[in-house]
Amino acid sequence: DNVRTANAVARDVGITATNVVADVLPSEKILFVKKLRQEGERVAMVGDGVNDSPALAEADVGIAIGSGTQIAHEAAGIVLVNSKLTDLLVAIDLSRTIYSRIRLNFYWALGYNSLAIPVAAGLFYPLTHTALPPYIAAFAMALSSISVLVSSLSLNSYEAPTFGEKKYGRDARKGQFGLDSLVYKASSGKQFNISIQCDAMQNNKPCLCQPETCECAPSGEHRVASQVDSSNFPGCHGQWGQQCKCDPCRCAGCSSCNSKS
Repeated sequence: DNVRTANAVARDVGITATNVVADVLPSEKILFVKKLRQEGERVAMVGDGVNDSPALAEADVGIAIGSGTQIAHEAAGIVLVNSKLTDLLVAIDLSRTIYSRIRLNFYWALGYNSLAIPVAAGLFYPLTHTALPPYIAAFAMALSSISVLVSSLSLNSYEAPTFGEKKYGRDARKGQFGLDSLVYKASSGKQFNISIQCDAMQNNKPCLCQPETCECAPSGEHRVASQVDSSNFPGCHGQWGQQCKCDPCRCAGCSSCNSKS
């Protein structure tokens, strides 16, 4: 959880630097989760180690990596068996699908019984002078349960989201690593074209990438290439135009670090 590494990864996957919390103790992770919950946020925590376990238990939803420690598995409510972070999106999509099916079953059963029970109780008897035969009432009741069961069993046809057309080459890694864009297709059939943008663009500011290597979509206005210091250490705030905060500093020719090495 090194700060520089966390910032470098965050930039590669499109997470704003102000949302990065790194190099903290297990107790500090709990405090951060509590802070988010007090602000009214619903918190999901993903972790794999012993130091993540307290925060996994404190979060609204704890998600453990399959290859993580046993205590992390015990503290979490969900375990990603395949140990792939893309399974996190699959878990979210599956939970939404199941929740939607639960609501569908509830509304169907409520509506069905709201109509059938008055009929079985003789609502139309004054008009027809005919009572509903018991065997028909029993069949109607069984049909309600069977319809809900069949609806639930249809979840066996669930298809997990697919990920395709991945594009790599972030400026922070000189075009070698990092995710730039991703096509995500949910089980509902909806397709999302996700484009990773630099911190500045996420804050509605001009792109800070070098124009000749920038692949932000859409890039729009760029800063002058000379204003971007490509000699900064990967993960340094200077990579996206902010003051260097490395400690100790590893940036070549840096004049604004907290300390020198």
